[in-house]
Amino acid sequence: MKNNGYSLKYPRRILIRKSMTAIGRLLMSLLADVEIIGKEKLPKKGPIILAGNHVAVLEAVMMAVYTPGIVEFLANGDIPFDPNYAFIVKAYDPIGVNRGNLDREGLQMGLDVLKQDGILGVFPEGGIWKPTEMQAQIGIALLSHRSGAPILPIGFSGVRHGLTKALHFDHPKLTMNVGDLLPPVQINNDDLSIKTNLEAASNQIMAAINALVPETEFEDRHRRKNETYTLEIEVLTTQESIPVPSELEVRHGAMYARFLYNPTMMDVLVRNLNLPLKPIKQVYHQIELAPLINAWQSILAYLKINPGYFTYRFGVEDGLAVKQALIELVNLATWAQDAGYALSIDPIRLYQNAKTGAEVIEHGGCFPASL
Repeated sequence: MKNNGYSLKYPRRILIRKSMTAIGRLLMSLLADVEIIGKEKLPKKGPIILAGNHVAVLEAVMMAVYTPGIVEFLANGDIPFDPNYAFIVKAYDPIGVNRGNLDREGLQMGLDVLKQDGILGVFPEGGIWKPTEMQAQIGIALLSHRSGAPILPIGFSGVRHGLTKALHFDHPKLTMNVGDLLPPVQINNDDLSIKTNLEAASNQIMAAINALVPETEFEDRHRRKNETYTLEIEVLTTQESIPVPSELEVRHGAMYARFLYNPTMMDVLVRNLNLPLKPIKQVYHQIELAPLINAWQSILAYLKINPGYFTYRFGVEDGLAVKQALIELVNLATWAQDAGYALSIDPIRLYQNAKTGAEVIEHGGCFPASL
């Protein structure tokens, strides 16, 4: 039901949200050492977009807790939330956006919040599957351009593993650095497409956010250079290795290998969606192939529900290549299973150590604790 012509009313759930933020402030004061730089810049009302970097869940908590006005968040609507804190998210009830798929409804809700002089919380990176290494999505620039709302950049630091430390009473140091207000996004270059203009604006917003974050927070971004991935596959009989038939070659294996070095993405599929992916961790000499086939097929079945899962995170071309690699692996493993063969699958990552220049080769993938 619409409210006065808007897709949702702002502010909403006032009592619940104020109660949650009050409890949040109390817990933060007890469990962490919080420093807010530029606290006086945080708004009581809008229209305004709060934009922060994103490596964990604490940024959203801090943004909601320490902003004087009620923050309406844009959050992921394409996957279930982590079951460890899903009940908190559901109680706050952010606007779900189906990332990686065209979601006009979610964007319209965000615009309607701003049209009602609301405060909209956005994390331009759009997720935490590759912390500190992700590009800004164009959604924030689009919202600012269409609404005429300015952007307030906020840099968070100390938040990675901060929640775990807080819950273990390690009293982590958390910093919220509030920057200077950025003007509403304008389309200034008529020689470029609207999308290109919005991409440039989003990158500028992200640069303003990153300028508020200590360089030490970006160590992972600078640790590896020139990453490449390959997937080595062997078909094994009881006595020897035999060639993979040409019609069953896994031609998109490099992107599957890249997926196996992305533990956050795998963790989401396991913990948030309960997909049976444990067999993909056993990469060497697998004789029992049915569980492995089932694991791959479970991902493919999910892609029918959410086709943008990989394309949103890897880009369209590479995301589609992951899907194609899964199809090719299912075909190969099914053939091998029927013939009584085993498979050995080795994902390999090759990169240059950014500090020493040394070439590094890693085998086997990088898996989350949930696997």
